[in-house]
Amino acid sequence: MNAEIREFVKQAGLCRSTVEQVAAMLPDNDLELDTWIGEAIRENDSMAFHLIMFAALSRERPVDARHLASGAKLAGAALYLAAIAFRVQGEMPEYLLEGLRNTAIYHATQAMAFLTIAVWCDERRGGVYPNQLIPEARRLARQVKHVLEVDAYLIEVAMRTKDTVLNGLIRDHHGKGSNANWDKVVAEGHKVAEKTIERARGPIAGVLPEEPAYPGNVTSPVRRAVPRIGRNDPCHCGSGKKYKHCCYDKDRERLQHSSEIAGLTQAELSTDSERHLTLERLEKKSAVEIVRMDPTAIPRHLLTQYFVRLALVDLDRATANLERLRYEDDLEDSWFFTMFTAVRFGRKDVGERLMQLRRPFGLNEEDLRLSQRMLLARDDPGKWLRLLETAARDALKTENSQALLDLAFAVAYSDASALGLILYRGVLPFVPPDEIGNSYDDTVLPIREQLNFPSDDPLKEFLDNRSIDAELALREAEAKFEAKRREVRALKESLDQIEKELARREREPVPDLPAHQTLSVEDEQKVRQLREKVKHLEFDLKERHNERNELQRRLEKMQARVDSLVEHTQADGAGSSGDADADYEEDLLLPQEAEGNHPLRLIEFPRNFLERLSEFPHHVARSAMAILGRLAGGETAAFSGAKRLKSAPSVIRQRVGIDFRLLFRLLPDRIQVIDLIPRQDLERKIKTLR
Repeated sequence: MNAEIREFVKQAGLCRSTVEQVAAMLPDNDLELDTWIGEAIRENDSMAFHLIMFAALSRERPVDARHLASGAKLAGAALYLAAIAFRVQGEMPEYLLEGLRNTAIYHATQAMAFLTIAVWCDERRGGVYPNQLIPEARRLARQVKHVLEVDAYLIEVAMRTKDTVLNGLIRDHHGKGSNANWDKVVAEGHKVAEKTIERARGPIAGVLPEEPAYPGNVTSPVRRAVPRIGRNDPCHCGSGKKYKHCCYDKDRERLQHSSEIAGLTQAELSTDSERHLTLERLEKKSAVEIVRMDPTAIPRHLLTQYFVRLALVDLDRATANLERLRYEDDLEDSWFFTMFTAVRFGRKDVGERLMQLRRPFGLNEEDLRLSQRMLLARDDPGKWLRLLETAARDALKTENSQALLDLAFAVAYSDASALGLILYRGVLPFVPPDEIGNSYDDTVLPIREQLNFPSDDPLKEFLDNRSIDAELALREAEAKFEAKRREVRALKESLDQIEKELARREREPVPDLPAHQTLSVEDEQKVRQLREKVKHLEFDLKERHNERNELQRRLEKMQARVDSLVEHTQADGAGSSGDADADYEEDLLLPQEAEGNHPLRLIEFPRNFLERLSEFPHHVARSAMAILGRLAGGETAAFSGAKRLKSAPSVIRQRVGIDFRLLFRLLPDRIQVIDLIPRQDLERKIKTLR
């Protein structure tokens, strides 16, 4: 680009008039125009990219689709990217997917990109789509929920591709409504998508705003770029003139470009944004702004968060910026996340550069995680297999669940990803539920879809069933605990009776008459027998107490495990229709209170509660009563997961299994039971409690 266009772009905003001016400055040679576009992308200049692209396309100049592979990260609004993608020349779908795969952009823009690819393929390839279109669309649907614009575009993708899994994922976002309600959602989504497509394919002028806009910016509160001064007050420049006769007109123009920082215009902030950076502002930065930032000017305490964002947007630039800063101890987390991203993208070249960066500081390959070592050995099959065999032997010897998960993860993100899925099948069933986390959703499911495997996975079914088995085991453990508690109570009552009898006999006066001597000996023998019995009972009681306490500890651990399984099941985004309900339910509740010691309380049941229990399956009624007993007994584990309602803070909700909810009030001396209800009736019940 020549100096004139560079200076113009630096001062310009994106609008119809500026695009027309840039169009008049474009070179006549198409090859030179192509070079200009490439320069804008290499410099990560979002404004130049948009202005030159729209200027060229408005004059029907040829623009190669390959620029989308590296330029998609510079895209702003969904409409802008669609308008460009529909007009470029070449195999747009593959280039655009590559551009989306290597960056992080706004979710609505990403969803619109998928829809643009689907429409393009319907028209030019007879409905033959790139292999990665559906897996990427499903991943976005699982990641983003309750964003209507994203849902609208993905609904249209699902309709065009006839993908039932994608359709089901989006339907889960809208709860368990009737088919008629879902049909209404689909119809509205279709209207939104069609309208956006029609506008994107219309005249370029119809896509562009009339007033200058800045595609890379996230909307933020605007602060005045000039101080507020009365028209008749002395001018702030020190000229001695009245403000209205001096800088008033110039400042009015400056106000039009105010930024989120008082006293600075958007252009001034753009050239020196690092100096005013906070964590909140960093989190609001767009991908374009993150890429353009100078790492040497960013406050050191924000570098970790900066590299987390940058590695997802532009891994090569993140690596280059780490090299530029030179490694220090406070960059360890930044280095680790960049290396982690290199593993997920299979970028051995990046891994080697990062290793070279820390080798002078004493880091050896043996110090790396298995996935990182296997990435560096990617081109050496012999070394790769040795690493795999050694890690497998060590993991089997120690039965360390984290080592097993690391092994499966390392292989899953290698060139042998199908083998990694097999390893996950062998590992996850033996890992405690609270240690599995999101391993299935974050690793197994995306890889299955990338390999175009069927959506029905026996491993997922097994993990879901394990949560049911855990609840059955919990109920069995609760029954054993209750039986042991009854046994201890019976022994204690028997011991109390014998001790009372012994005390009574010892208090009786000893007769003085010789005739009664035989009776006294018999009484002493009975007393000795009673004392022996007391000893045995005390010993048995101590043993039963220890057994009961051990059962209670096991029960608390099992309850915590079941709670983690329930939470994991409710948070599961792999097609379960309950995840939207679970998310919505959490919106009705206050945060979990800190656990403390609870006193003994009596249970106060509502009228006809026994009849109410008879309406539920027997195991549900038993579980509800068992939970109430543990709550009344003040067991700390029983209060895990108990949360107050936002609209009625005096009412507490506790889960009974996955599908039922117990509502009660916790008073100083008693538990006041309100009702036992199905989960889907919670919102309706809350309305009656307000």
